[in-house]
Amino acid sequence: MQAERPGSELTGDAGYLLSRVGAAVRAGFKELLGRWRVRPQQFAILTALRAGGPASQQELCQALGIDSGNMVELVDGLETLGYAQRRRDPRDRRRYLLAMTDEGREAFTAMTAAAGEYTAGFLAPLDAAERHALVAALTKLYVTTPEGQRLPPP
Repeated sequence: MQAERPGSELTGDAGYLLSRVGAAVRAGFKELLGRWRVRPQQFAILTALRAGGPASQQELCQALGIDSGNMVELVDGLETLGYAQRRRDPRDRRRYLLAMTDEGREAFTAMTAAAGEYTAGFLAPLDAAERHALVAALTKLYVTTPEGQRLPPP
């Protein structure tokens, strides 16, 4: 009789597997973004700016679930890199909007292409039907999370 390897009983636990796969994807994604000296939350900010145009830091905090204390540091970093800049809101001169720069748009295009390649490589062991089923199942779970409930429906 062959003994099981330590920890092998965990490979049948969905929560454990999601946690470990999530950690692996997160580490790879973080490393990938490091090429542009961007952190995952900064990538989320750029994604929101690309999708919705200029926004106030408060609007970004609410939409992305980022603490306002962290937002200043994240935005400062994006400005230092030249990817975004604060501008006065033309409708309310007391307020600033964060906007993506041309350099930021160019870098974001490269980041999203690299992220797409990374994801495709990670999911390569799955066939098209399995990838579709995975995305459908993860979406169903995600919308039940506090973060997923903050987002507008697709």
